Amino acid sequence: MAALQLYISKVASAADKENGKQLAQLFLLEDTHSQSFLKQPLNEAAVESQCRRLDAPWDDMALAHVRAVVSFDQADHLDAFDAQKDVVQALQRSMSSLTRWCLPVLYVVNKDLKWIALKADEAWTVEDHRKKLEEAANVISKSFTYCITDRGMMSHSKKHGTYCMIGILFRIYFKVNERTIEEICVALKAADMPPLQDFPKSDRVTFRYYLGKLYFLEEDYAKAEHELSLAFRECANKSQKNKELILQILLPLRLMRGILPSQALLARFPDLECLYGPITLAIKRGDLQQFNASLVAAEPALIHQGTYLAVEKVQSITMRQLFRKVFVLLNYNTRIPFALFKRALDWVGLQVDMEECEWMLATLIHKGYMKGYLSHEKSFLVLSKADPFPAVHA
Repeated sequence: MAALQLYISKVASAADKENGKQLAQLFLLEDTHSQSFLKQPLNEAAVESQCRRLDAPWDDMALAHVRAVVSFDQADHLDAFDAQKDVVQALQRSMSSLTRWCLPVLYVVNKDLKWIALKADEAWTVEDHRKKLEEAANVISKSFTYCITDRGMMSHSKKHGTYCMIGILFRIYFKVNERTIEEICVALKAADMPPLQDFPKSDRVTFRYYLGKLYFLEEDYAKAEHELSLAFRECANKSQKNKELILQILLPLRLMRGILPSQALLARFPDLECLYGPITLAIKRGDLQQFNASLVAAEPALIHQGTYLAVEKVQSITMRQLFRKVFVLLNYNTRIPFALFKRALDWVGLQVDMEECEWMLATLIHKGYMKGYLSHEKSFLVLSKADPFPAVHA
């Protein structure tokens, strides 16, 4: 039991010194101390006796932590989840008497609860495959509440843990399709919070990413692009995977405004270059057939990323590019027969009849991609002399 005794003394020392970072390390599910537990037989009564040497809440937390470590090592994820839930709830019971220094511990035990829930849910049927994750969300949401409602002095306030807890919850809510995200945003507006810039950059990036993703799903594209642009700018260059996740949504948003990614940007993200390189080239050329072919090739990946419908909307911009080329080739003539646009479509391999060609022109005018009107009787497009092809992002 020497390893356990050493562990208990380290917990007591870190708690007495209010050393949150050291204490958080001691409550990590997978750490060197965890391996030392597993190398020797553990007597349940002896474990409880050792843990009870600690003050509250560390006694209950240590006891449940040992159980979680052992159960997780034995792949008993359901029992490990229950034990880890006890760890979190023991800390929550004492949150009112603790200050900001305890936040690293709060982060660790809640993150491990989410992780174990994911493992535990792998054993459930399809109907219940998110059961433990949903239960974890309910527990973690209470940790969030303890942070956001703290009324202590701001320098010692647990409010500083709010955005980290939101990040954990957002990750869960997007997996279980919860709409509670909106409730969190309402709570943030109502709370007396420090400015977002006062929080760690990692918390800011996570928050902006998920908020942008929420706006994207709600088709509030301007707000989505704003949040995701800030997230991308603040995300560290070494966090290549996180930057790519942001771009998976940010690129379609910008494409819809006619802003194409540079070759230099795509070169930094090979998977995105493979996906968006052909699409970007087709847009530049106004090649509708190539755009449609590239969209079909990218369809499985875009559906997986949830951006297929957004990229599909960019077809109109590709069409605008093609029709603008007709306008330029005719030396900026503002009266153009439908037949010439149909010929351009034929040239890129898109076979349509005259009626469909006229419908395409009408669609571009309706969307504001062209300024002018159609003369159906004379089969002519009459373009405005002032900015006939306004910038898409204007």
